[in-house]
Amino acid sequence: MFYHYKFWHSLKNPTYFTNIVEKGEIIGYKKRVLTVFILFILLFAAREYWGMGTENLTTLFATDLQNEYYIARLLSMLGAILWAIVYFCFHYYGVTYILHLLTDIPYTWIKRVQLYIVAFLLIEKAILFAVFYGVGYTTLFSFFSLAPAALQVINTDFVLFTINQLTITTVLIISVQYLFLSKWEEAASRKMLVVKLIGVQLFMALFVGMISVLPIKEWIARGLG
Repeated sequence: MFYHYKFWHSLKNPTYFTNIVEKGEIIGYKKRVLTVFILFILLFAAREYWGMGTENLTTLFATDLQNEYYIARLLSMLGAILWAIVYFCFHYYGVTYILHLLTDIPYTWIKRVQLYIVAFLLIEKAILFAVFYGVGYTTLFSFFSLAPAALQVINTDFVLFTINQLTITTVLIISVQYLFLSKWEEAASRKMLVVKLIGVQLFMALFVGMISVLPIKEWIARGLG
């Protein structure tokens, strides 16, 4: 049995899609994966070209170290592209494997669902970039999260960066994952599935919050020096 993959149609028909994943071969799915992958690279490259996250390099240009500045920007662009690849692979392959270990649902089945998650993350980052581009500046915290509001009463960086990872998209991700994966779970296991899905998101948020407050750049510079 062959099924022609349609992104939005499959998203709106989870029962039908999960049945197809179990029994048939999905035509056109790999093209969608490649499309999302390329869009990730283009988005991260566009953000880098615009200067998002390259504020520290401006001092090189301001002090007339133009050769050093352009080399730094080139290396920064390569780093952004590499990070786009790592980011995509982690959420598409890595998170899929984690969920496979936690649920025993076949890896390839979960991977079909995880493409939606990666696409949602892409859309979130694209909207953020579009808004930043429109206003002409960036902010440290995402307006999709409660971090900007929490900043008024919390001054602990670790907590703020952790909250910043828990956005509206996070809620959407958990909802879509449960909507699809629960079709492959026994009724008695579905409550635990919710706990596992939320736990994965909380763990990633805590990990990013911890990494965000560590002086990694200084450590790297010290190691290279």
